[in-house]
Amino acid sequence: MRTKLLYILSLLMLPLSAWADGVEIGGIHYILDEETKTASVTYTGENFESNYAGDIVIPASVTYDKKPYAVTSIGQYAFYNCDYMTSITIPNSVTSIEACAFDGCSGLTSVTIPNSVTDIKSWAFSRCTNLVSITIPNSVERIGSRTFENCWSLTSINIPASVESIDDWTFMDCHSLESITVDAGNTVYDSREDCNAIIETENNKLIAGCKNSFIPNTVTTIGYNAFSNCRGLESITIPNSVTTIEEWAFNGCSGLTSINLPNSLTTIENSAFWGCDGVTTLVIPASVESIGDYAFYF
Repeated sequence: MRTKLLYILSLLMLPLSAWADGVEIGGIHYILDEETKTASVTYTGENFESNYAGDIVIPASVTYDKKPYAVTSIGQYAFYNCDYMTSITIPNSVTSIEACAFDGCSGLTSVTIPNSVTDIKSWAFSRCTNLVSITIPNSVERIGSRTFENCWSLTSINIPASVESIDDWTFMDCHSLESITVDAGNTVYDSREDCNAIIETENNKLIAGCKNSFIPNTVTTIGYNAFSNCRGLESITIPNSVTTIEEWAFNGCSGLTSINLPNSLTTIENSAFWGCDGVTTLVIPASVESIGDYAFYF
């Protein structure tokens, strides 16, 4: 309930586009910018409602009132809860996918993002529960928070060399995720030793993992929400290099039956192992100096 409430409140805090400014061209609704002569795909009605269905092809440009507009953005809530949309073709003119653009599109099974997009914002593909594969091109620089939250069917993800920023909770509730890789050319993140995880290279912090991850012995911090709700995670060895386990790191990992904490560990933050209901054995090493609230609330 708390997670759902936070989700709703977060959506309400997002800046909104006034649908009254939208126009329909070829069955797709757009917000037009007269000054820049650009168009952003938007939802079809009030209250973020859309009735897009089937195979949707977004053109690279549209004409309205005899004036051409380049389609450069998939706007906020553009395809929100479009359960009956089965595929989407995004043109190479698009540079940004805005917040909640495809949130709740349960009919999508695969998406190819063109090599023009630089920014994928928060909740962009959240609740695409049947999305099995998605291609992130080597043009994307930022992936927003909760981008793939509740993508239950997603099995693998590759972070290209271009990505410079990955926000929190990106892969929360991706139960089927088996493979996480980072392109070897990325200078901000890595997947050293084929660990099936994303590590911030500079500070050796593991920020996202999956059920097949292992933690290299160069990692010093298990980051905020790194394995949150990874229900398929049955065991994990935390090496003697780790000193800090941050908030919600293993929240909801109900498949874990035991947790082996290393003698290097000094800090366990709030709710780090909240909801790890299967744990029957736990030994706190003498090295631990701080345990946060609800750290082991099973």
